[in-house]
Amino acid sequence: MRRISGIGVWAVAIAAVLCRGAVAMQASETDGTDSPAEGFVFRSVEIEGRSYPYTVYRPRGLKDGGRALVFLHGMGECGTDGSTPLVVGLPPAMMVAPDRWPFVVLIPQKPTGESEWEDHEAAVLAMLDRLIEEDGVDPERVAITGLSQGGHGTIALASRHPGRFVAAAPVCGYVQRFWEDGERGWRAKPDGEAKRALIESFRSTPIWLLHGGRDDVVPPGESEWLHGALQDAGLTSKLTIFPDDNHNSWDSAYRESGLWAWLVDMTRAR
Repeated sequence: MRRISGIGVWAVAIAAVLCRGAVAMQASETDGTDSPAEGFVFRSVEIEGRSYPYTVYRPRGLKDGGRALVFLHGMGECGTDGSTPLVVGLPPAMMVAPDRWPFVVLIPQKPTGESEWEDHEAAVLAMLDRLIEEDGVDPERVAITGLSQGGHGTIALASRHPGRFVAAAPVCGYVQRFWEDGERGWRAKPDGEAKRALIESFRSTPIWLLHGGRDDVVPPGESEWLHGALQDAGLTSKLTIFPDDNHNSWDSAYRESGLWAWLVDMTRAR
């Protein structure tokens, strides 16, 4: 994955490192109270002997803590440090314009780039279950988004768990898994019963696909194919192509598209 270049990355990276200590202190200060910690809180969950770090973000002064958003990062942010996923995509956009993103945000970290998010879905769902149990999140008001490999993860997790997410917003994602047993390669689009099952899994999950028109890493045809298949079936699907964007369409998606307003609407109390 291509990263944002320049001073902005380093500013966010340094802020993330500093935030680790600040948030740890903040969390300790709220122990024994009914008020959840604000800002970024670093946590981990153990699944099948493997520890998965993740971050929970709660905007300062959030009035509606029942609304949540899962953000899945791309290949370049994989690892076990817990902080790198804060550097690219949604987290920097939230820091710049926090009022746009009134969500409790779950930010998992996938350990390896040579795997797909669905290979680690047990960890992601365990994190989400903990968020619901301990942080006052309404399980019927959770949306999911992600970029590149995380865009695929958004499609995969939403389709594999119909009804778990009230909306999905994959950014420069792809339909079929790219990595299989450490080997990479594009795979044919689902057809026949597999295609029908994929479409049916989105019957109750509105989706907004966003992609760069000049993307030479993940072809925009990936988003266009899924959008067309869902629309042909009469399901709720939106597609935005940013004509001048290459693979980095996440800045346009999270800062310019109005995606935040759509997600707020999708996760409103009913």
